[in-house]
Amino acid sequence: MLHFLTKPNTLFTKIFLLSFSLFSFLFPLSANAQIVDSLSFENVGKKIRYIEDPTQKLRLSDIQQLPTSAFTLGQQDILNFGNTKSAWWLKIEYKSPANKYPQLLIDASNIEAIEAYVQNSQGELVSYRTGSLAKQSEGVIIRNSYMLNLPTSSQTEVKTIYIRLQSNNILLAPIKITSSIEIFENEVLLNGLSYICFGLLIGLLLYNLFIYFSIRDITYLYYVIYVFTLSCYILLYLLGFAYVFGDEFRNFLNTYPHAWIGVSIFFVIFFCRSFLELKYVPKGLLIAFYSIQFFAILIFIASILGQKAIAANLTQGLSFISPIIVGWAGVLAFKRGHKAAVYYNITWVIVGIAIILLTVSLAGFLEVTKFTFLLIPLSSIMEVLVLSFALGDRYSVMIASEKALRDENLLLIKTQNQRLEKSVAERTLQLNQTITQLEDSNEIKNKLFSIIAHDLKSPLNSLIGILSLNDMQALSMEELRDLLAENKKSIDSITNTINNLLHWAKGQMEGTSTQLQTFELKAQIEELYAIYLPLIKQKEINFELQLAENGLVHADPNQIQLVIRNLLDNAIKFTPVGGAMSCTLHREENHWVCTISNVLAADHLPKHENLLGEKIANSTLGTQNEKGVGLGLLLCREYLSIHGSTLQYLIKDRQIQFSFALKAV
Repeated sequence: MLHFLTKPNTLFTKIFLLSFSLFSFLFPLSANAQIVDSLSFENVGKKIRYIEDPTQKLRLSDIQQLPTSAFTLGQQDILNFGNTKSAWWLKIEYKSPANKYPQLLIDASNIEAIEAYVQNSQGELVSYRTGSLAKQSEGVIIRNSYMLNLPTSSQTEVKTIYIRLQSNNILLAPIKITSSIEIFENEVLLNGLSYICFGLLIGLLLYNLFIYFSIRDITYLYYVIYVFTLSCYILLYLLGFAYVFGDEFRNFLNTYPHAWIGVSIFFVIFFCRSFLELKYVPKGLLIAFYSIQFFAILIFIASILGQKAIAANLTQGLSFISPIIVGWAGVLAFKRGHKAAVYYNITWVIVGIAIILLTVSLAGFLEVTKFTFLLIPLSSIMEVLVLSFALGDRYSVMIASEKALRDENLLLIKTQNQRLEKSVAERTLQLNQTITQLEDSNEIKNKLFSIIAHDLKSPLNSLIGILSLNDMQALSMEELRDLLAENKKSIDSITNTINNLLHWAKGQMEGTSTQLQTFELKAQIEELYAIYLPLIKQKEINFELQLAENGLVHADPNQIQLVIRNLLDNAIKFTPVGGAMSCTLHREENHWVCTISNVLAADHLPKHENLLGEKIANSTLGTQNEKGVGLGLLLCREYLSIHGSTLQYLIKDRQIQFSFALKAV
């Protein structure tokens, strides 16, 4: 409005003042001047008249020459001039009581420049200069507000005080004309609560910093940085408690105040993503996060460069948008099952409501009251407390998870030990079995060499000797016939031995090969009976053959033939001359059962371990010194097991019988 006034006491100034005087005469005010008539702790904005000085060059003398109509009467208890670089002149008329000590209290700590002018009882002009960038001066007490000691009067009189305010920032003017007693009575409680909050914040910071160093969770470090910078902005700048640390620090903080909130907003995004465990962030939310951090950096840079107005506007806008974005992230995390997001969402609802109310108030849509200044501090303190609960819950969950993981690891170690012990026991058993098998193999090797070296070699050498004597014509025909007849017994004995050895050796080297066919057991038994009939007659054995039906089975005929051959051979071998033996074939349900039995000689009762057929038995001579290798029963059991059958034996008195069953076709 007064931007054309570049120098006071110029022709333009005189014309301007004359115009206002004429305007005042033609259009008188509808209300009389407002006078502050008592010393109280109430804001007097509605009794203040003010005028804007965009040039910042008007002096007191210029303002004093202006008529009352040039000023605007305040409409709110706390004047809100918005974010402006203009200087504002305030005119207050107040009643100074006799012998009292009135105080001008400007209850806003972030006003950069404050000038006040008032006349004392002697008519002398008393001036005051202070502000957030000024140091302590005479007549002014700087705390988290500015208290100006107004002149006292010996009698009650009305005085006028002119105040010039300038701040390259949002300018609010909560002004009171009060007394020292009123200030003391009201500020003790407020400052006490502020110090309690201050101590609470420090305690929470130290607690979360301790947790960070204990568990090295970066979330707690982000939270500490966020709360620290937010606390500096709110407590030291907005509430003005920077004065506690001296003028130098207070001036420094008020020179770059929004740098703190820029850092705070920047790290709250990191905290948000880490606390909510947003590993996969939707593209839109990710862009919003990056945008907020970008503007937070701009706030920091603008503040450092001294552009308070720009930084304040960015802070105001970003403080309005940030709770919406981080609240959105909290809802998303809660939908994904993050339980601690409940605390987080409650926090940002509280902060969001407070910021919206403050923003609307600063924009002029709502009246700024003394409670407006408490919105951000109180909501921020509640935010810190609730987030601390959330972090405490997170810490409890982490401890519980760590305990569960430790228990799981202990259980895993215990299980692994048990598995290891079991594995060692199994390996030990396998090793013992391998050692036993090696010992058996070594025993078999020795036995085979013995058989080859002696049992097979002796009959062959005997036959070679007979043939050599015959070639030399040293034997008569009668002697040759007798020797050959005697040697035939040995040759018949080793025939079955060689047959068993060949089958056993083949199974050891190539593995047992089974070729299933359908054939008749009766025919096979009759064929073997015909082969062994000469031996049966030679020993004058009474042989009983009972074959009821054909005995049709599905099996390997060669393997079954070897089983029956060995059982018949053993029965003939251990049956004394003139003894009895039998072979029967009958059906039991869906199986054909073959049984071979014989009566043993009194001195040829078998050993139990030899009848088991689990390993090569010690060879036993027959009733006429027939020899074997101990492989017969072993081969019988192996081949029968392939066909799902077992070799059964029964000894009663001197009679022994072997039997096996094959599934009938």
